[in-house]
Formats: sequence, C-alpha cells, structure tokens
Amino acid sequence: MTKVTCVVQARTGSTRLPGKVLLDLGGRALLDFLLARLAPLDLAIVVATSDRPADDPIEQLARARGIAVARGDEHDVLGRFGLAIDAHPCDHVVRLTADSPLVDPSMVSAAVAHHLDTGADYTSNTLARTYPDGLDVEVIRASVLAEAQAEATDPDEREHVTPFVYRHPERFALAALCSGEQLGTERWTVDTPDDLERLRTIVDRLADPITAGWRDVLAIAGRLAAPGPGELWLRPECWSGVSFRRRWDVVIDDAAAGSVEAVLLGSGAAELRYEGRDDLEDEARRLAREALRADKQISTLLT
Repeated sequence: MTKVTCVVQARTGSTRLPGKVLLDLGGRALLDFLLARLAPLDLAIVVATSDRPADDPIEQLARARGIAVARGDEHDVLGRFGLAIDAHPCDHVVRLTADSPLVDPSMVSAAVAHHLDTGADYTSNTLARTYPDGLDVEVIRASVLAEAQAEATDPDEREHVTPFVYRHPERFALAALCSGEQLGTERWTVDTPDDLERLRTIVDRLADPITAGWRDVLAIAGRLAAPGPGELWLRPECWSGVSFRRRWDVVIDDAAAGSVEAVLLGSGAAELRYEGRDDLEDEARRLAREALRADKQISTLLT
C-alpha cells in the first residue's frame, strides 16, 4: 500500500512578521488553525521545525494535538524534511507551510491523486499558478526527496526544499495541478501584518473556518486582483500529465493578443521569448518577469 506523509514546515523566525505561525487566527495559532483544517486527511502528519529554543512552542503545540515533530538546522529546511522522512518512512511526501493556514484538505487529496495517477516525481499547484497564493501544495516522491537532500548545495535549494527537483525537469517528471480558472494573482498567505489582518477579516466572516473549502473562502474574499477593462494581463497555460512549461497568453479584455514563454535552458536558467503585437511586448515581458520573481524553478532569467 502506498504511504503518503504530510510534512508541515513551521518556525517562528520571520523578518517581516516574527513568530507569525503562533499568532492568532480565528482564536487559534496559525499553525493550530492549519492542523485543525488538515484533520480530515487520512495521512500521517509531521511538523518540521528548527532546533532553536524559540521554536519549542511549535513542538509543544503539535504534540498537544498528537502530531509528530522533526527538528533540525534552522536554515537547512531540506535537511529537516529528510529527518522527518527518516523517522516516518513513506513513499511520497506532501509539503505544506504553516503560513498558508487556508490550505484546503480536498486540494491536498486532489494533488496526491494527480501525483499518483501521472506517476510524477513532483506535483504541485504552483508550477502553473492558477490557484490563489496561500493554497500551495507540493507532492514529491520520497526517494527523489532523498536525492535532493544528498545532492543539493545551493542555499536556496536547501531553504525551499523542492527547487533542486523542479529545476531539473530533464531528470525528474513534473506534473501540474490547475484550477481551470485564473486566480493565481489572488493572495491568501501570511507574510506581513497586513496579510494577517486580511485573513482575520476573511476568517471572521466564514460560517465555519475550520471546515470551509477554498471556494467558500473565495466567496468571502472576492477577487481583488482581477484585471480591469483594457488592462493587459497574462493568462498562464496549464497542462495535464507530466511536462514542463512556463507560458502565458497575453490578454486584453479576454482576447489573446500574443504570448510570452520562459524556455528552460537547464540548471534554473531560462530565456524569455515573446510573440505578438509589437506595442505590447515591453509590458508583456515586464509582467512575465514579475510573475517569475518568486519562481524558485527559474533562478536566472535571460531576456
């Protein structure tokens, strides 16, 4: 029987919002809020945190819920995941982060199912971002995670756990989970005090914030980043099965006017290519660079 373990990444260290995973959301710490939402999942759950004394409360909170904890070097998050899997062996790993407390367990289940159906080494709903930021789910084959742990040396790859894998689509099979809608510019994660206040407002309006699905959240949150009339925006292309792409349609008023693509060159490098109306090229390239700014798969962009 295939065994899947969900590892939740959590620590108190944060430059923009210190201790955020222990701050209050709906009468619970962010981490506790997320763990309560994940309770319906039929998966083993492990909280991975640092071995700093400041993160002792994280361990205490998790163990009070009967959830296992793995602790390791503060800056080597990949190493912490390795410790978690060593202590709790499995075939596949789900990676979640405690600063995304609105993650929907049904989406976790969908990502795991898609991962197993495609036979991918790595699956996520962020390779082509069509869900709001804050619903991020990654699934990775445990043996592939072990390869990353043994070989990754880039500090970015150690800190963010999975870039070593998805920066090498020539070596590892990648699959994307897409919503069928363009919601990738919406933001439901917690990085700043303003983010936290917005989520508190949303949660206060939900009938039952622990059981609310992500569409219930969308109904309350609304779309804050939808393009206006005459505004140029990029519609990400998604795909089924195992592949790699970073391509967007250039859209004005729901009509495609061109395309822009990041062509992977290997080892995290990519070249930005544009096709379409000449008068839209500069803005399309600017929007693509903006979209790739937080993209851990592409570390070097050639334009």
